[in-house]
Amino acid sequence: MKKILFRYLFKGFLYPLLFTILAFCSLVIIADLFGSLEDFIQNKATARQIFNYYVAYLPAVVIMIVPPASLFASLYFLMQLHRHGEFVAMQACGVPLQKIFSPFLIIGLIMTVFLIALQLGPGGNSQAKRDQIMEDIKGNKGSVHAVRGIIYREKAEKRIWYFRQLDFVKNQGEDVEVVVQEDSGKDLKKYFARTAIWKDGHWILNDVNRIDYDSSSNFLQSTYFESLSLISWTTPPRQMVALEKKPRDLNASELWKLIENPGNIQKTLLAPYQVQFYTLIAEPLSVLVLLLIGLAEGGRLSSRHPAAGVFNALFILIAFYLIFHFFQILGQGMRIPPAIAIFTPLCVFATISLFRIAPLFGIRLFEKS
Repeated sequence: MKKILFRYLFKGFLYPLLFTILAFCSLVIIADLFGSLEDFIQNKATARQIFNYYVAYLPAVVIMIVPPASLFASLYFLMQLHRHGEFVAMQACGVPLQKIFSPFLIIGLIMTVFLIALQLGPGGNSQAKRDQIMEDIKGNKGSVHAVRGIIYREKAEKRIWYFRQLDFVKNQGEDVEVVVQEDSGKDLKKYFARTAIWKDGHWILNDVNRIDYDSSSNFLQSTYFESLSLISWTTPPRQMVALEKKPRDLNASELWKLIENPGNIQKTLLAPYQVQFYTLIAEPLSVLVLLLIGLAEGGRLSSRHPAAGVFNALFILIAFYLIFHFFQILGQGMRIPPAIAIFTPLCVFATISLFRIAPLFGIRLFEKS
């Protein structure tokens, strides 16, 4: 009997959840298609390019849609249970509320784990990939793949790089100058290369002239190399251009490397990248928060006035996203630490949902004796 009830509740919530996700994703993609249709036609985009464009965009859409979809689907199914008297019947038969809610929470956990894997994998910079494909369709590859006039300092290695242009897709730089310094800050060596290629985990300078200095920064000699392989120079191009790119253009791995080894980057410059990294984790966790809100409001629905609970849930949903984005801005501006800025709204709304769900279990908080 318990297994039958569990399967019934599991399927009853899963089907409207999948339908809501599919419907919302379709609406977002159709809206984007109408907005991008002119660009596709003017640039004679092929069907394959359009397909790749939306395949790249889909993870971002799923991550955006699943949290509110979990709220709407839970409300819908609980409303159906109340409408047909099934919710009251289950409680009258002695079915504990935790047994009724457990299928919802299991599906919520599965969705959360799936979204975390998606965020930390291909979905972390999904919108940036979509924008990159659009620039490729327009013929502006350089504007996405390369950064001009970049200066990068390696504090631990005492190296300063200058690239006239660095292509982080081809892993190649043009007109490169590298200054190697002593601990005191005096120049020890300078490299002037026509091109630099990052290959097999290290840099190779081509058509390069190396100038050596003594301990007093006096010129010693100049040596020409057709090609110079520098095995110990292992900083990848994507890490060098990290601060030249918007936070949402970096994936989770690139963001973590930047946060873990910030070097001499100012905290105010690093904060938006920290906020983006923590957001990649917080967005999947919002599935559980919004699901708890759906259960709290859905469990309190009245068969006579079901709209009241729905309006309460919608109000809380709008408030959640407004406050979440407000705290994001505070974190990006270092008004408060980025981690606290991102996870505070989740903790607050999770607490609110637990406070509202507690009376369903017979727990009366702050009740006067």
